[in-house]
Amino acid sequence: MKRAIYDLLYRIGAPWDGPPRPELVTLVESGVLTPARLAPGRAIDLGCGTGANVRYLTRHGFDATGVDFSPVALRVARKRANAEGADGSIRFLEGDLSASEIPGVEGPFDLLVDYSTLDDLDPTGRRAMANLVANLARPGAAFLFWCFWARRSDLPRMSLTGPSRMVPVMEPGEETALFGHDFSIEQLSTPAPSTHTACFLMTRR
Repeated sequence: MKRAIYDLLYRIGAPWDGPPRPELVTLVESGVLTPARLAPGRAIDLGCGTGANVRYLTRHGFDATGVDFSPVALRVARKRANAEGADGSIRFLEGDLSASEIPGVEGPFDLLVDYSTLDDLDPTGRRAMANLVANLARPGAAFLFWCFWARRSDLPRMSLTGPSRMVPVMEPGEETALFGHDFSIEQLSTPAPSTHTACFLMTRR
């Protein structure tokens, strides 16, 4: 059922579909005089949608793979990569991120990216995806994780402009429960907690 909803949204224009995400861009292009925080290597976007992050990473020297469970999103992703002349250098794969492994995906990776995929899963799925992330990351790898992040009691019952009690969110501290055993965790300064969203840069131990 959820896959069908996402397929429909990608057909009519998913509201989150857009350019590469700003936190990722900042970390890749973090200053003219200092090394980038995310140096080129093997990268994977888990829940890549139409592939904006993957195409961006490829343009900046990464060997990038995108995984999504929506065939409609992946069809658009391949079309856009082809339009940029990058279709031969990017892998887009259909896969279930709550599975123990994804056919065609072979780690380890230097960079893993998730923009609001894990937080859309139920508790069992979140734990399974956290295990997948840990298994795919090499020691020292970076994991960039963006999510809706708030205590449910602090959220409005409904909202048209942000998270509400009607949508899944990560509770503060849940990121540590899921990833703290395998990763050191840094919360980035943006987005601000007042937006009920958060972005974490984690390093695989």
